[in-house]
This record gives sequence, C-alpha cells and structure tokens, in this order.
Amino acid sequence: MAQNQTFNDKQIASVLLTNHKQSAQSLTNLVLESANQGIRQDAQQILQTTFQHQKAIWDYMNQKGYYQVDMAPQQEITKAQQQIQQQMGIH
Repeated sequence: MAQNQTFNDKQIASVLLTNHKQSAQSLTNLVLESANQGIRQDAQQILQTTFQHQKAIWDYMNQKGYYQVDMAPQQEITKAQQQIQQQMGIH
C-alpha cells in the first residue's frame, strides 16, 4: 500500500461493514460452541453490540447511496414471514 494513499468515506464504511459482518460470524460461533456460561453471555452481549454497530454502518451507507437494496414487494415479505413462522411452529 502506498504511503500517501487516502481512503474515501465509502471505502472506509465498506471495510467497517465487512469487519462487523466477520466479527458477528465469529461471535455467533463462540456463542453456539461455548461450554462456559459466562463466556457465552459475554459473547452474546458483544454480538448484540456488533449487530447495532453493523446496522448503523449499513444505515449510513444506504443513506449515502453506497449500499443500495431493492425493496421487496409486501406480498413477498408476508410470504417469507409465514414460512419462517411455519418452520418455528408459530401459528
């Protein structure tokens, strides 16, 4: 990397978002595989904070137009919710 290389907001936000996604995956594995209840609870708290930070970064990127998504039609959202509820046994 060049010494004088600068990064723009989009690049910095993208790296932060990617790092938070990777952290969330690692923390999820720690929660699922931890035999120690104290470590499990600590990891769950850190994971929740990581989710909050990730959402804030994503919101920033979306607002700036750096991370755009197509909105799903309400019918598709309702269908997905119903499928999840069926899988969880919720009626």
